[in-house]
This record gives sequence, C-alpha cells and structure tokens, in this order.
Amino acid sequence: MRPFSHILIALLLPLPAYALDLSIEVTGLEEELEANVRAFLSIEQEKSRETLTPSRLRLIHKRAPGEIEKALQPFGYFKPVVESELQKTDKGFAARYRVDPGPAVRLSEVDIQLTGDGEEDPLLQRPFPLSPGDVLDQREYEKGKQQLLSAAIENGYLNARYTMHRVQVDMERYSASILLLLDTGRHFRFGELRFFDNVLNTDFLERYPEFEPGDPFDHRKLLKLQSQLISSEYFRNVEVRTLRDEAVGDRVPIEVHVTPAKRDRYRAGLGYSTDTGARATFDWKRRRINKRGHRLATELRVSQTQSKLQSQYIIPLQKPASDSISFGASLDHEETDTRKESIALIEASHSVGLEDNWRRTLKLSYSYEDYDVGDDDDDAFLLVPSVQWTHLYKDALDFSQRGLSQNYRVEGAVEQLLSDTSYLTLLARERFIYGFGGDWRILGRAELGATMADSLTDLPSSKRFFAGGDVSIRGFELDELGPVDDAGEVVGGRYLAVGSLELERRIVGKWSSSVFVDAGNAFDPDYDAGIEYAAGLGLRWRSPVGPIRLDFAYALSADDPDWRIHLVVGPEL
Repeated sequence: MRPFSHILIALLLPLPAYALDLSIEVTGLEEELEANVRAFLSIEQEKSRETLTPSRLRLIHKRAPGEIEKALQPFGYFKPVVESELQKTDKGFAARYRVDPGPAVRLSEVDIQLTGDGEEDPLLQRPFPLSPGDVLDQREYEKGKQQLLSAAIENGYLNARYTMHRVQVDMERYSASILLLLDTGRHFRFGELRFFDNVLNTDFLERYPEFEPGDPFDHRKLLKLQSQLISSEYFRNVEVRTLRDEAVGDRVPIEVHVTPAKRDRYRAGLGYSTDTGARATFDWKRRRINKRGHRLATELRVSQTQSKLQSQYIIPLQKPASDSISFGASLDHEETDTRKESIALIEASHSVGLEDNWRRTLKLSYSYEDYDVGDDDDDAFLLVPSVQWTHLYKDALDFSQRGLSQNYRVEGAVEQLLSDTSYLTLLARERFIYGFGGDWRILGRAELGATMADSLTDLPSSKRFFAGGDVSIRGFELDELGPVDDAGEVVGGRYLAVGSLELERRIVGKWSSSVFVDAGNAFDPDYDAGIEYAAGLGLRWRSPVGPIRLDFAYALSADDPDWRIHLVVGPEL
C-alpha cells in the first residue's frame, strides 16, 4: 500500500507551470496596421501564459489568419492574403505571418439624412469626415457619427438618435456605402434656471449665465457657466444639471448646485530671481465679504530689492465673471544700484472683458513718491488717470506652440490737477511663441515706450524708463542701462526700445535648451545712451510650479564684458 500512496500523492500534486518560448513575427504591414493586428491575435495575447501548451498553441495559430482579416477591416482592407507558419525551434516555437493587405475598399456613397426640427439647421450641416472616393476607414466613420450626434445634443436637440446607421460593403464590386438617418427630434430651449446656494444672493448668481429662459438650448453655454462659477473662487464644487425629464413643452429647466468654498484663503510662497534675489510672498483673500459677491485681496511681497504691501476691495458688476470695479491702496519700496524710491498710492479702477480675450482697464491713482536717482533726490505727488488694454492667448498650459501676450497703456498727469508735474506716457509690450517641428519654438518679446515731458528731471524715478535685467537685456543687472549724467550715473530716460529673440529646442521630457539675443536701451535726448547687446544660452525646465529659466548671458556691448547668470521662475507670456 505504501508505494501506491506515493503514486496517488504525486498525481494529486500540481504540475510545475512554465511558459513556452514563443516568438511572433508579422511582416508586410505598416506600423499602425501591424499594431492593430497584434491586438487582435489570440496567439499574441496568450504567448506569455504559463498554461499555454503546444496543442493550444497550434489551435490558436490556425485562428490567426481569420483574426488578421478582422483586424484589417476597420482600415478598409477586406481582401488580405495571409501566409502563416509555425515552426519548432531549438528554444521553443516561432510563428510567422506574412500579410499582403491588398487594395483598400473605397466609398461609392455617403448618405446622411436629418429629420425632425433640426432637418434644416445650419449648425448641423457640417462636413462628414468621409466622402465618396475615400478609403473606408471605420475609425473616421465612428468619429463622424459621434460628432454629428454630439452637435445635435449640444445645440438643443436633446432627444436626437439614429434610426439607421449602416456601413455596407459590396465584395463583388469591392465598394462600400454609408447610410446615416438622424432623427433630431424637438428643438429645446432653456427653461427656468434654479440656483441652490445659501451664501450669495440669487439675483447676483443670475448675472453669470449668458442666456435667458426661452433662448435656444446650447450645452456650451452651460459648460461656460460652470467654468465661470468655479473660476470665481466662491465655490469649491459646481454641478449644472439639465432636467430633461421635467421639460414642459420645449422648455428644459436647469439646476445649478454649488458647494461654497472656504471664505478665507491664505497662501505663502518663496521664490528667487536674479533681479530681486530671494523673495517671500504672503496673501490673504476674503472670497466673500457679503452676499453680493464683494471680495478683498491683500498681498505682502518682500525681496532683497523690493517690498510691497497692497490691498484691493473688488465689486463685481453686471457681468461678474469679467467686469468689476475696485478700490486699492499700496506701499512700495524699491532699491537697486541705480535708484531708490518709496511710493504710497491709492487708486480706483474699472475693468471689463472685451471680445477675443481682450480686457480694458480704466484707472485713477493718486500717489506720493520719495525718490533718489542720479543726483535727483526729490519727491512728487501725482494724480494719474490711465487706460490699459491687455490680451493673452496660448494654445496649451505646457510647452505652448502658439502664444501671444499684448499690453498697451496710456497714462499721464497734469500739473494743475493735484500733480507736481505734467507728462504723458505711451507703452506697448508684446511677447509671442511660435512652435514648429514639435520640439522647436521661437520666442520673442518687444517693449516700446515714450514719455512726453518738458525734461527728464520733471519725472520721478518710477515714471522713467530703464533697461537691463532678467526680462529686459540679459547680461546686465536690473536697471543698469539707460541714459547717464555727467557723473556717469544712470538716470533713466523718456524713451524705451528693447527686443529679444530666442530659439528653443526640447531636449528630453520637460527639459529644453535655448540660444538668445537681446538688444535695446532706454534713451533721452538730453543724455547719452546707445544700443546695448547681449547674447547667451539658456536651460528650461517646466516644473510643477511653472517654467524655470536659467540663462547664461554675455554682455556683448559692455566695455569689460562678462558672463552673467539669470534665474527666473514664472510664466513665459
């Protein structure tokens, strides 16, 4: 009995698992087709399984030609020729598949018909991705079919559905046809808008939507409403619901459920740039002062060259997502090797959003400035009205291929109106990004300014132009460049012209390198100043906190040129 028990135990023990040594070769196809074929092949999916046996391998190998044929059909190939073989090798097995995809079937007819209220709607008369004569690509077919249905639903045809969707292949004629019948159903309109919130007045929230009850339903306007409410910082979460089941006639009620954010936000940060040195920031924002959406923002910034404390009281207007008036005050002290100034300021501003992401800001400020620049040690009171237009566009948050930043400002003061001097300043700043080849970008910036005043000495230092620094002409220190007096000290100018051009190439991942050239200066008819030049190399890292730029710049026009390092953390535009 003892030997028998040993045999029985051995039979009951599991056999050791192993995987066959199997190589799979697919030839004759483009990379995309081959990838899809391998995704369909059972032999590819099971090659690493420990339970794969030689008999199972031969079975799934026989299935391979049929699986290859199915894998090629979405690309329009319905008559492939497949040669297959399975060979025993010294190490295991080798499966080889030589595939001739044959000719692709082409479309002889694409018939798309709409019924219902949207039958003649121009918003739904959009080109389909496939036309007669095109190769039947079923991925494009599915994409076009979904785009048409989504367009109908987004534009208010909430019950839209396909009553027929068919792709037919005639193997004898080797051609294909598409038939889509979309019943758009009724065209709905916005109904009652209901807000569920207990921290802000309903009449204030009702200023956000860009639609009214009775307007044609547009899903994009709901998405924009949700985005604007989230961006307002009043709410931690926003949910917009379309109550299709509660529609009365063609009116669909909309519900907006919000979760209030904390009333106060505190934030602290540390940073560094070559111009300012180490810096620390602290800001406090009261997101909601009252039920009318008023806000308060206070910020303290301290660095080696500048300290600033500022506060703003903000009142949203009829379009609270874009328009506001604000009242503010600030204390600012700045000291560089060129100038020293302390400014106390109060201001009122009116800011509105314009079309195409433009913004216009009207501002009236009253300031007292104590300054020391060159041999000027003076002070000044200024009542300054100004108008500013800004625009920002970029196609991506990370490594933009197209971007443009524009800033134009006009400001001035009149001596007879609570000011110690008269002047008028025009300033234009532009930056752009142009990408090509996927890994290459050209970045440029230009800054032009002109001030009309009787003389430079009539202007306090904050109203003069200087050049040099991280975002001006690299290779020179902050405010190092500009007109100089008889003692050789930089005193600033009434005119400014600075430009930069940079070529950047992605190295790997989030790292890039660049070469750049900067040129320009601040100028004044009463003082000497020439065009200054600098060039250099840069290293870029797109960090989680924003782009970090490290530049090694050489002051080409300096009498005793040397390399200077510039480090900046901040946005590109």
